[in-house]
Amino acid sequence: MTRVAVRVGFLVKTFPRLSETFILNEILGLEEMGWDLCIYALKRPAKEPVHPGVARVKAPVHYVPGLQLEASLLEPLKNLAANLGMLTKRPVRYAQALARYFTSATEPRRKHFFQAACLAWELEKQGITHLHAHFANLPTALAEIVHWLTGIPFSFTAHAKDIYTSGARDLERRIQAATAVMTCTAFNEQYLRAIAGPGAAIHLAYHGIDTARFAVKGRGEAAREPEAISTVLTVGRFSPKKGLEDLIRACAILRDRNCRMRCVIVGYGEQEAALKQLRRELGLEAVIEMPGRLAQPEVVEQYRRAAVFALPCVVLENGDRDGIPNVLYEAMAAGVPVVTTNVSGITELVRHEETGWIVDPHKPEALAASIEYVLTHRERAAEVVKRARQRVEADFTLEASARRAHEKLLAAVMTGMNEARQKQRERVVCGETSA
Repeated sequence: MTRVAVRVGFLVKTFPRLSETFILNEILGLEEMGWDLCIYALKRPAKEPVHPGVARVKAPVHYVPGLQLEASLLEPLKNLAANLGMLTKRPVRYAQALARYFTSATEPRRKHFFQAACLAWELEKQGITHLHAHFANLPTALAEIVHWLTGIPFSFTAHAKDIYTSGARDLERRIQAATAVMTCTAFNEQYLRAIAGPGAAIHLAYHGIDTARFAVKGRGEAAREPEAISTVLTVGRFSPKKGLEDLIRACAILRDRNCRMRCVIVGYGEQEAALKQLRRELGLEAVIEMPGRLAQPEVVEQYRRAAVFALPCVVLENGDRDGIPNVLYEAMAAGVPVVTTNVSGITELVRHEETGWIVDPHKPEALAASIEYVLTHRERAAEVVKRARQRVEADFTLEASARRAHEKLLAAVMTGMNEARQKQRERVVCGETSA
């Protein structure tokens, strides 16, 4: 397998972040293949549990100073010093990039330009020759500015919300400027191609998980007893796009049908108060448990106890939606029957009555019916579970994901290097002596 003898910057919003294990997995996979990475984060992490894999990351993590007083009084001073450095080093290019940003970006913000210039200063000091951004919105917007300021080529990975809540004009410009674009579902790929055109360098690169970590033993043994109370599980951020209100309403329907079940909703987020209020209004305090955020070993234990995993994702009015939530991979690898919705790329993983059950979004009655079917048809569920795990092991392992990322990122780096050489030759021909 080809290795890359260059330093590549990985630009993310926050690192580490518990809900973004797909980024962590990609970093670990690339490092195992010999990549020399530096991680650049625009924000420091909140106080939350840390994925155990973070300890295995070799790359240094740099937090890019902004103008806000996030960590200390020195943050804005460092930012301004870096901007003065870039302005002094490349006054013409700095002025051109500043003008270009405020005339081309849909929603230009001064603080974003200054943070990008600070990042550019750091990248050049540390010898970074390629920048890869995760998320098509703010991180890629800053990567684009860095490119204008320094000529450092960039690529990016587009995920879900960042695609569907970004302006088409901004997306098209960033795709055309990038050496390569990766995205985690075929649904996303088709959407981006419709914006940028068929010739754009857009590649499908599914996420992957450590299937061995989720291959739990003794899963659901208690739930298989005839008189047992079965557990319906979900895991995720308490965000409207997860459709958790529909799950709570489905639980009320199941209770009224005297279904022997309980529901565990693991997670945290902005919708927590609203979900607990709905649980209270429907009289489901004794049926639905909400233990908050859990570390991964605790989540694995929840999979072991679950009889069905339900995640009724929806599309919001502003276009925000999930791609393929990682928890679906996890549940399927753990041998838990999955009930979910036909939103975005989910049906690329979960095929109705083959590797799981699919219902329409915003349909708590249909969701309840599918959950009840799984709970009352154990043999049929076991057949589906077996195929679901085979599906994950065939296409969605960490190894397969890392291999895809390696191939696409390698192509992006080589393209950037070739373009840089060509521009250097053109400058020599034109008699230019500096960038």
